[in-house]
Amino acid sequence: MKQSKKHLDFEVNLVPFIDFLSVAICFLLITAVWLNVGSMDVKQAVGGQAQEDTKKSPLVWIRMTPQGDLDLEVQQSSLVPANLRKIRVAQLDKQVNWEGLEKALANLRQVEPALNTGLIQPTASTAYEEIIDVMDKMKKVGMNDLGVSPL
Repeated sequence: MKQSKKHLDFEVNLVPFIDFLSVAICFLLITAVWLNVGSMDVKQAVGGQAQEDTKKSPLVWIRMTPQGDLDLEVQQSSLVPANLRKIRVAQLDKQVNWEGLEKALANLRQVEPALNTGLIQPTASTAYEEIIDVMDKMKKVGMNDLGVSPL
């Protein structure tokens, strides 16, 4: 019985593999132009630093209820009288009363001009658009430091 010797040398054709890699690299380089990296300067509003390091500036909490009411509570202010520290903006026609919110924020800013910080506490059923609308109203009256409390 005669055994035939098989060729043990095997050549891999690398040309198709190199072609595929060159096309893939070109595709990635071309699509990198469409990649838009966006960033937003965000700092933690509550609990980011030690208690003694934080200065006591007046702030307003806006709690959004599932029914559509907005509860405003002013904290750390000596100029706001007791009857304006807690305000409820009731819903209007089964929707959020945006005009009432804007008037209440404008009144608070008139009494306390240093009121620049606003924190929003939504509920699980709050729509994202409502949070953005509350932030827009706060920006409109001149409040620039805004934050959203996690659920």
